[in-house]
Amino acid sequence: MLLTCIKKVCFANFSQQKRLFFSLLIISVIFVLSSIFTLGNFVSTNRDTALPPGTAVFQDVPMYEYAFMGQFGTLRYYFRQDRDIILIEDVYGRFSWRTGLDAAFGVDLPDIIAAAQTEEELHRVAEPLEARLNATWTALANSLITVEYFDSAFNIMRISSASRSGASSNIVEVSTGHFRLDVDFYEIDLFIPVHIFLSDVGLTYHISHEEILGSGVNDLAAIILSPFMGAAGGVRSYFDFELMRHGDPEPVPMIPGYVLVPDGSGGLIRFMENSVSFSPYVGDVFGANRAEAQFFNNSESISGITRLDPTMPVFGVTHGYNQQAFVAWANSGAEFMEIIMSPHNDMTWYNFVYPRFVKNQVIHQVYNRRGDGFFRLFPENRQFDITIEYKFLHGEDANYVGMARAYRNHLIEQGILTPNVVSNNTPMPLRLDFIMSDVRRSVMGRTNVVTTTANQVENILLDLHEAGVSSINSGLMGFQRGGVTTGRPNTINFSRGIGTRRNFTNLFRNMNEMGFDVSFAQDYFHINSYQLNLSRNQAFHMNRWGLTGVLSYEPFLPVNEISFARPSRSAQWLTNQSSIAIGMGANSVTVSGITNNLTSHWERQNPINTHEAINILQEAFRDVDAKINADAPNIYLWKYVDRFLNTPVFNNQHMITTDTVPFLQLVLFNTMEMYAPYSNFSFYNRRDVLRMIDYGVFPSFVVTHSPAHYLSNTNSFNFYSTEFNIFRDRILEVYFDASEILSQIIGLEWLNRQVISDGVVLNTYSGGVLVLINYTDYDFILDGEIVPPLTARLFS
Repeated sequence: MLLTCIKKVCFANFSQQKRLFFSLLIISVIFVLSSIFTLGNFVSTNRDTALPPGTAVFQDVPMYEYAFMGQFGTLRYYFRQDRDIILIEDVYGRFSWRTGLDAAFGVDLPDIIAAAQTEEELHRVAEPLEARLNATWTALANSLITVEYFDSAFNIMRISSASRSGASSNIVEVSTGHFRLDVDFYEIDLFIPVHIFLSDVGLTYHISHEEILGSGVNDLAAIILSPFMGAAGGVRSYFDFELMRHGDPEPVPMIPGYVLVPDGSGGLIRFMENSVSFSPYVGDVFGANRAEAQFFNNSESISGITRLDPTMPVFGVTHGYNQQAFVAWANSGAEFMEIIMSPHNDMTWYNFVYPRFVKNQVIHQVYNRRGDGFFRLFPENRQFDITIEYKFLHGEDANYVGMARAYRNHLIEQGILTPNVVSNNTPMPLRLDFIMSDVRRSVMGRTNVVTTTANQVENILLDLHEAGVSSINSGLMGFQRGGVTTGRPNTINFSRGIGTRRNFTNLFRNMNEMGFDVSFAQDYFHINSYQLNLSRNQAFHMNRWGLTGVLSYEPFLPVNEISFARPSRSAQWLTNQSSIAIGMGANSVTVSGITNNLTSHWERQNPINTHEAINILQEAFRDVDAKINADAPNIYLWKYVDRFLNTPVFNNQHMITTDTVPFLQLVLFNTMEMYAPYSNFSFYNRRDVLRMIDYGVFPSFVVTHSPAHYLSNTNSFNFYSTEFNIFRDRILEVYFDASEILSQIIGLEWLNRQVISDGVVLNTYSGGVLVLINYTDYDFILDGEIVPPLTARLFS
């Protein structure tokens, strides 16, 4: 990724010949670096998974102020009314959780202690003083619900259900296992009832939009739930009963454990005592909605480094090694959810994670073409319900693997995922995409640059078939006139130079007979004015202006400005093109853009909110009568997806992220085919192949028949190394290397993943199958068998 960015910056000032030279130089550097990293010693980084945390020691929770709510299975629930905290205890003592910190307001403690009448009462009320927790933060740390609201200057303020003033709450029992916390935020005239459902595995919060009352609804910015549940850390001053005062602040021993965030493949943020301040992790579930962002014109380059947004609304906390954990997921409101992890020494001395559901935002209202405008809130608050479920885990399930299995089982129960979709002993598939054409600038406008014809695609696939690759699926990018960048998404305009309708029909038929699957590939989200009329097809921002963005800042490229399609158009185009492709004999379609970009549409007539946009896309995907190959799709499309392309195998490497784990892969394994990022770019060395085996993802490449420098003056210039003749041997090497083990675990159930030594991972599958992955540069011995460096071994 870094080399790609360097190349892009330099290309802006280089002639075509110099750009070609620089491209070849970068390719050489990549292979040199690949060799260095492959031969060098293993050094664990946050791109790997470290050893499990140590054993945690837990303190008893004082039960003075807690009232019994009920017992369900082995779980007993208690509630503290003055602080809105639920205490959950397992009857066998295997774990306990509190939904809040349960801390006293420091400003009130001296008076409370002075009013104590007996020694027993003194010992009960002389609670520690929390450092860095003022009244606002203490209320946030305790409360079950906190609301954020805008003041007159659009600053965000907070008030919590257990605040010292400005709010009051009362809990009532509705029925067995169903309670309701009625919260009156009277300072801002806002009333919110929170429904609480208790069960034998966990608890669920539900907030109905229709039940939120008061004029404060108009100023409501966001809702936060149980932010300090599972928090670790703290600095406290304990009361000295001899001196009758609080002593010096001292750090609370840090609990060994971590927070799981759905960042890329999955990230762990270990509980640490940070000596410097770090920014929090903020995961915007499904990514930013451009139609509801602050500005309607996106000034960032769309072709730059891509941030990996969470594809699923889930997070978790682990305390100790296989001791206790919880995993939480949103069943409604996910499209407006943020997952925030605040590290030690950010605003407090605690590590904590919480969901934030965004109800309103500030937008820039533009009133002329020059861009003049003013800031305001949405015309009305977002209308959506919030449902978030917490499941408690213990023992061998109290880790990120147990969290993934719990979430996977939930998705299977909901019908979102279907297990065992692939039979055992089937050949491992290879993903081989083709760039067929794109456009470049010319004297007369824009000219197609053809890099692969339909006949050449067939010849390449036949070559690999003869070499022993028995299962391939492919996406054809730039398969029509206009290429990747300006090819029309709403229809198909065949070009003789790329392939006629007959050429592609023959290609589909011939490949189907071989058991290969070839499909048209199309981006149905990013559009430009050379493809179609933008005003009729682009999505509109909430300020009623059409969404625009920058595709690239490179002056030599044919297209620099871009827009984004409204959901109804994207759905219609997918339906139209897939129908044409299926009629020609294609067995699948390859979809990108709309798979991981969610936008609403706010034209005055026929607006589409975010929830309606999801429904429109789901309906379109459901109606496709073929397999769907989807580029990194969000969870609301998983039910309809057969192949997950460009599966993230790393995360964003946020500064506080300590480990990378295959949480996404553990959830999806054996419910759909998963394919790694293209191996002819950043995912190419020996350890990357081992990561494919470790994560259960299949290899993928993108190729052209012609040399890659043909694309140097097109918007596909990022594909700087694609020529099939160069990569043929590498494709076969990676395929057969990964296939040796992956082909034997297809159709099995992934039961566990353990780091048993630095750089050594042991995966457990159903039927007693074990796979050991040795990322290190030294031998590792398991059950008396030597596993050489940089290899994987299957044990059964």
